[in-house]
Amino acid sequence: MNRRAVIIAVFVMLLFSAIFSAKEPTVEATSGLINIETTTMKFVLNTELGVLERIDMKVEGKSELIYRYANDGFDIFEDNEKLVPSDFDYYVDENKDVLVEFYYEGGTKTFVIKNNPFYNFLVITDFPGKILKMKMPFISVSAQDERSGYGYHVSFSDKPTSVFVTTSDIGRFSLREITNISGTAVVRNYAGPKKLVYISEAVPDHYDEVKQSLDDIGALSIFSYIHHGLVVSLYWFRELTNSFGWAIIIFTLIIRLVLYPLYHIQTKSMIEMRRLQPEMEKIKKKYKDKQKQQEALMKMYKKEGVNPGTGCLTLLIQLPVFFVLYSVIRYFSEMFAYSPRFFIWNDLSTGGFGQNILLILISVAAGIYMATITSQDGRSARQAMIMSLIFPFLFYSLPTGLFIYYATNSVIQLLITMIVYKRYDMKGVSFREVLGLPAKPAK
Repeated sequence: MNRRAVIIAVFVMLLFSAIFSAKEPTVEATSGLINIETTTMKFVLNTELGVLERIDMKVEGKSELIYRYANDGFDIFEDNEKLVPSDFDYYVDENKDVLVEFYYEGGTKTFVIKNNPFYNFLVITDFPGKILKMKMPFISVSAQDERSGYGYHVSFSDKPTSVFVTTSDIGRFSLREITNISGTAVVRNYAGPKKLVYISEAVPDHYDEVKQSLDDIGALSIFSYIHHGLVVSLYWFRELTNSFGWAIIIFTLIIRLVLYPLYHIQTKSMIEMRRLQPEMEKIKKKYKDKQKQQEALMKMYKKEGVNPGTGCLTLLIQLPVFFVLYSVIRYFSEMFAYSPRFFIWNDLSTGGFGQNILLILISVAAGIYMATITSQDGRSARQAMIMSLIFPFLFYSLPTGLFIYYATNSVIQLLITMIVYKRYDMKGVSFREVLGLPAKPAK
């Protein structure tokens, strides 16, 4: 089997996808508190007061405190008298959501901690025949949007960058309170990072208003909207394929095709410089004076119609794009844990050598073949191969979802390079030459 067939075979293997995996929340009841932990959040509920005590969001393996109780943890009042539960119970339902139910005289209040990646939870009150008010949490007194009667409340914090959104279709919002709550009320909440896609999933009925509020209080910028456009594109591929593995591969392929003209110019410039290498060596030997040497080189470039800066310029244009794409894929790191099984990976949110070994091998193989194609001699090929070996191992701890992007990008770049070099009839080196052995005689 030739090397092109090997690359294609490995790439096709990478594209298999299969069934869903589920994540179990953990619940621990201690004296006066219930601790609930999902893949993305940690909640603490006070069972004596029936309120939310604390929220930590889990981002990239770290926990960051975003809310602490300050007499605003969904406390409920009747005629300005604070209601205190007489008892409570909790259980995990068939969706693996955690429900904590507080029992009051004349009604109940239930916290529903959703087991999904969207940093959302519900507070459901059921008090037949009563009119109540509820205190809403907020995470920043300096940046918030309190609009009476609009059905939502937004607060925003820079350290850490987080958003707390509360919405309800029953009751009236005023001064960090929801008043005129009667019967059964469902209060929807988002408490997590500033990610519009996640907010849209958590509070879909008020998403447009919430986004406008975040813009009004300075939580969004022009870059936020540009970045969000790319994020939505990747999310659309995920919805289409039902797999982040497939979505990342398709997204990376399309972006590389869009950027192909730049890469073609860069590669063509490298090829032209490679063809001129013998003449450049002659000039360097002929002129020992650096200034005369440079003048002779520039004269040769002009005669041959070659601009040596073209390759560097196109590379500099592409680099920011790839950094943005990296951040776009990183945006969905929480969702990776809830994504369907992809090929051999149950969880695209974790990393490590054992988890990413297949992707490391694919990246190394692509780098080695790239070195043989683009090098002029065995020495330069060996140097390129060393770099190809080092970089994948430096990134081994990346979440698998991000490493899929890295490996896919490596394979696509190899295939494009093979096409361009073949088009311009450029020859590389053989593995025998890389090993320092003489090339096989032509038949």
